[in-house]
Amino acid sequence: MLDRVKVLRARWTSASFLLYAGALLALVAAFAWQAVISSEHSQGAFAGWSVLFFAVADALAFRFRARGQALVAGLFAFVAVGLFAVMVGAFFAWFGWLSSDRLLHGFHWGNLGLELLTLLAALTAIRIFRFPFLVAIAAGVGWYFVTDLVSSGGNWSATVTLLVGIAFFFRGLALDGGDSRPNGFWVHVVAGLTFGGALLFWWHSGDGEWAGIIVTGLVYILIGAAIRRSSYAVLGAVGLALATGHYSLGETFGFPGASVGRPTTWAGPVAYLCLGLFLVLLGMLLHRADSTADSA
Repeated sequence: MLDRVKVLRARWTSASFLLYAGALLALVAAFAWQAVISSEHSQGAFAGWSVLFFAVADALAFRFRARGQALVAGLFAFVAVGLFAVMVGAFFAWFGWLSSDRLLHGFHWGNLGLELLTLLAALTAIRIFRFPFLVAIAAGVGWYFVTDLVSSGGNWSATVTLLVGIAFFFRGLALDGGDSRPNGFWVHVVAGLTFGGALLFWWHSGDGEWAGIIVTGLVYILIGAAIRRSSYAVLGAVGLALATGHYSLGETFGFPGASVGRPTTWAGPVAYLCLGLFLVLLGMLLHRADSTADSA
């Protein structure tokens, strides 16, 4: 149904940047304030305070929607969904329904209930406010819920994550064909992160594995150019930068298991200079191809 509904298309300006930055800062500040309340009060008191935080954000979202300020309303709806998750989590923790196990470990119906309610809240907010940024929450929480439901970490979670990434990619393509193309942007972002994240989980140690990341990064860039989604180009460039670090710096940016010798002092700068020039050249070629296609 989402692809049949005309969604908000916000132009990227100084004003819109300030609105996004302010809303996200307010959300982070609300999380921090609630963390202080949680540390100084009982679980019941924290649950009560969480209701107030959510109610204020939700009321502001509907207030701005009624006044016709769709962008501001959507941003406060984004904040409200985040605070809704905190509120539900606070009550579940108060009732003793949440598990303290590490992420994606074991089957815990309380955790799954929190994830599912947050997903439903995000989907409801999308239908009401038609704000693309909310899709980022829905897609991210949707991936986590499915992965948590059918796996318990390790290789199987990575496999599920890869499959979810493929599903999101095709869902994003479907959204790209209609008025909901702005929603498709965030679906593609999560698709690229989940699919690439699964590959990084498997390929992060030997030279051959990082060669696979290079190939994947190049494929990402080409896919982004073909479907006109720059998020894949960004993620592809990140993959190339990580692989460059492996081969030239003797490290893998937090990934264990590297087995390369100590590089020379100039290897890193030269390698990243070559990567930068390669990306510039590739960008010029893709820009020329786009210009030719547009003029045809």
